Amino acid sequence: MSRNPAYRIFFSRSALCAILVATPALAALDLRDYDDDLMRDLEKTIKYFEPDITAQNAQAAKEDAEVLLDGFRYTEDYFAKRGKDDAVAISRDGARLVADVVAKVEIGEFEAAAASAREATQVCKSCHEIYKPRLAR
Repeated sequence: MSRNPAYRIFFSRSALCAILVATPALAALDLRDYDDDLMRDLEKTIKYFEPDITAQNAQAAKEDAEVLLDGFRYTEDYFAKRGKDDAVAISRDGARLVADVVAKVEIGEFEAAAASAREATQVCKSCHEIYKPRLAR
């Protein structure tokens, strides 16, 4: 009989500790004010980015790049205001890769541009692994 109250106290304290540890992590990932329409546009655009480059459609690739650059700028600013340095760095990496794509497309280096576009896609995914809500994937 004496083990039962001790078990309850242990369980209650463990549950409380788990809640206290998880609460700041969950609060840190509150993205309700993130521009969901922008994210949908970015996800749609990134799907066409590399295929447009591979097809050597420079105009479409540049249009895609502009949408992506706007998105990376928004994301960098959004996460900078929240002190999320890792997400800021990811956004900057993505913007750098997209700018590299544009430079390569402009000189006709479509294969190299496509490789940079694939890297940009991976940069997006790396941020999603950390910040995109699980139910939204």
